[in-house]
Amino acid sequence: MKYDVVGIGYPLLDKVVEVNEDFILKNGLMRNNMNLVNIDKSKKILSMLTNSSVNDSAGGSVPNTLASVCSLGGKSLFIGMIGNDNNGNKYRRLIEKLGITINLKSCDEIQGTSVIMVTPDAERTMATCLGAGMNLTKEHINLDDISNSKILHIEAYQLDGKKQAEAVFYAMEHAKKNNILISIDLADPALIERHRKNINKIIKDYANIIFVNEDEAEKLTNKKPADAIQEIKKFCKIAIIKIGKKGSLVMDNDGLHKIKGFKVNAINTTGAGDAYSGGFLYGISHGFDVKTSGKIASYVAAQVVASHDSMIKRNIQQEIAGIIKG
Repeated sequence: MKYDVVGIGYPLLDKVVEVNEDFILKNGLMRNNMNLVNIDKSKKILSMLTNSSVNDSAGGSVPNTLASVCSLGGKSLFIGMIGNDNNGNKYRRLIEKLGITINLKSCDEIQGTSVIMVTPDAERTMATCLGAGMNLTKEHINLDDISNSKILHIEAYQLDGKKQAEAVFYAMEHAKKNNILISIDLADPALIERHRKNINKIIKDYANIIFVNEDEAEKLTNKKPADAIQEIKKFCKIAIIKIGKKGSLVMDNDGLHKIKGFKVNAINTTGAGDAYSGGFLYGISHGFDVKTSGKIASYVAAQVVASHDSMIKRNIQQEIAGIIKG
């Protein structure tokens, strides 16, 4: 196969900037939360940052995951929609630097951004505008990309748009027919509630690997992690519940595996769950068992937690050699 993992998701240009409390209040944002904003509000916030020091980086749940695959020496491809503007061009350059192969289409809508505002207490408030990313349709999916991959990875956020949902179902149907593993990260408890019908269809008819955190697991099954994982495993090949610094629960046909987290000095948790998914999918795509894949995933996630970035930007192949051997 040409790729280990191909992913479909939102290409978001992360813009990290230090602000005071008044800036957040003035823009009517919920502090310490991810605020979904429309295009007009996004333009207003961005215009207010013209004279500020802003650090740009490639972001988005699926790109974060694929960056982890590449950091481990794997090969990944990203499918998404960017804007025909300066931010869109910048995103393309930044994502290519990470070693991710891209099949990014473009349109005249504003590039999707996530403005990450850091207040003096080091807390983060996000204003996310999906922008051009919402214009992805099934016509933009190259089925050959999927045929040339071991795993198709989907973020459930794609279900928020009708055309995007059609695109991911189109891609999953092709993957299923061609015996390509399908992985999904359920992304957010509120999203599970909004799209329960489609989530249930994906779980029952398509997904081989399902990633959730504790809150998502409970929203999906009405059960706590120890019981929730048993319920989720009924529908898929591998079920994973990420439980933060405590590690993760992984269940396959050989039973339940408790994977410990790696202890680090926690600086930032943004993107850690995505990094975990990337580490795990790297392991599975390279023939490792779920326990080894889980250990790799925990290590990768810990590296994000110990940094200021939402994704891995260095090669860590040598660092995981001991994990693989052990």
